[in-house]
Amino acid sequence: MRFRSFPGDRFVARLGSRPLKGEASMQWLLFQWLQKCADIQSVLNCVLDRSLEIGDAHFGNVQLIDWRSGYLEIKAQRGFQSEFLNFFQRVKVEHGSACARALRNRGTVVIEDITADKQFWPYRDIAWRAGVRAVQSVPLVSSSGAALGVLSIHFRTVRRPTDIQVRGMTEATGLAANAIIHLRALNGDGQMLDSLDLLQKSLDAIGNAEKLLSRGRSARIS
Repeated sequence: MRFRSFPGDRFVARLGSRPLKGEASMQWLLFQWLQKCADIQSVLNCVLDRSLEIGDAHFGNVQLIDWRSGYLEIKAQRGFQSEFLNFFQRVKVEHGSACARALRNRGTVVIEDITADKQFWPYRDIAWRAGVRAVQSVPLVSSSGAALGVLSIHFRTVRRPTDIQVRGMTEATGLAANAIIHLRALNGDGQMLDSLDLLQKSLDAIGNAEKLLSRGRSARIS
């Protein structure tokens, strides 16, 4: 199956006829792989494996958001055992974990050392037993602005990704988000559906999560 009018065409247009080297060549390969994905699970597995390579990471997972329930749910993972997966299988948007914060912020969240991050304290024992010491989470945001989920990679040692690694994962997750939008949008007669509704739902849910967090902070202060 190949996508029609795949949004990653903008990525191809940006490259133009320039020779492909380094980052650009790897992203071009990812774009080609994603075009061949026949289902969403294949897209998730592809972008997760690519991101583990980019970040030189030991573990990773991809979560998709169910905006009706307000939960991120793990749909693909590499390297984790049952205790970690059961604990983080469903994560609320207002959670203090790196993945929930990345979704709310619509940007990369890096926890260089889980023992030094106060928001992550409630989850550090679970992460520690899984062998995790650092986390990088990147939201899956389409070119239309719809937030679909979060991709996280995890490290056994204290770590901060380089600017090149952050940029590479941002581009990879953007391509994956566009691929997911297109796969979801193909209805029975093959026509493309509008993604604006998904965009609005994501913005509304993030706004509601921020309100809940603000109320919680006010209650603790009082």
